[in-house]
Amino acid sequence: MKHALLALMLTATLSVQAQITVESNTQQTADAQTTFHVDIPQNTRKTTEKPWLKYSGKGSKGKSSEVNGQYVQLGAVNRNISSSPFDLTSTLVEAVDGVRLSVWLTRDGAAFIAKESLTGQDLAVKKYLHDFAVDQYRCAVKDELKAETSKLKTMEKSLASVIKEGERSGETINRNARSEQRTTDAMTKSEGDIANKTERIEGQRDMVDATASDPNANAGAKETLDEMKDDKKDLQKLNESQGRELDDLNKDSRAAERNLTTSAERLADMQAKVAVQRTLVADVKAKLAAIK
Repeated sequence: MKHALLALMLTATLSVQAQITVESNTQQTADAQTTFHVDIPQNTRKTTEKPWLKYSGKGSKGKSSEVNGQYVQLGAVNRNISSSPFDLTSTLVEAVDGVRLSVWLTRDGAAFIAKESLTGQDLAVKKYLHDFAVDQYRCAVKDELKAETSKLKTMEKSLASVIKEGERSGETINRNARSEQRTTDAMTKSEGDIANKTERIEGQRDMVDATASDPNANAGAKETLDEMKDDKKDLQKLNESQGRELDDLNKDSRAAERNLTTSAERLADMQAKVAVQRTLVADVKAKLAAIK
């Protein structure tokens, strides 16, 4: 549920307008100055300033300057707006979701857009600002996409690591199960050998008693009895070693089972997060494609 909620929140966050709109308003003054405004999402004054000065100064015939937060480009050139150079004054003001670029133009010291709006110059200015704003917004979203894609790749690597960890735990459990069976079978055999050896030792004791009157035969019987006892001790040591090995295998298997459970929990959580991140990347791609 929490991952679904997170995905919904991320989708809502991505609902920033993908269409850039340039607006204008004309002051009620003698020169009827027209100001053009465009909001550029995901930008700041710092990220927009240099690109804007470069854009507005392209091919200019005059100098650029900044006075009291206003950028002034003298002798700006754009044949679609005017056949002759014009002066362009602008401001960049940060807003909640981006930065607002405001622009007004003068030529020979007087405003000229409002009076000549019927000629299509106002549309040319809007296109001029629209093209810049779209490029800036697109760059910001490309950076966003790059960051989110990088994050997704990191998460997918972590997911692959969790899957691999779970596979290793499963392999350990299966391998130990086979080893446990072999060790159990070996213990069963060694226990049978010990029982058999015990029985033979009892029979050899009888032989020692039976040869008590014959020193040579008795000495041989005792020597054989001692060898049998040594063999039994070796079998008992082997059986104890097999028991410790079985204990170690059981301990290792229990640890692997705990790891497998933990890995399964981490896997479910990571898969959900990766799914959310993939949705986010897809949404950013869609947002990038929709910018116009």
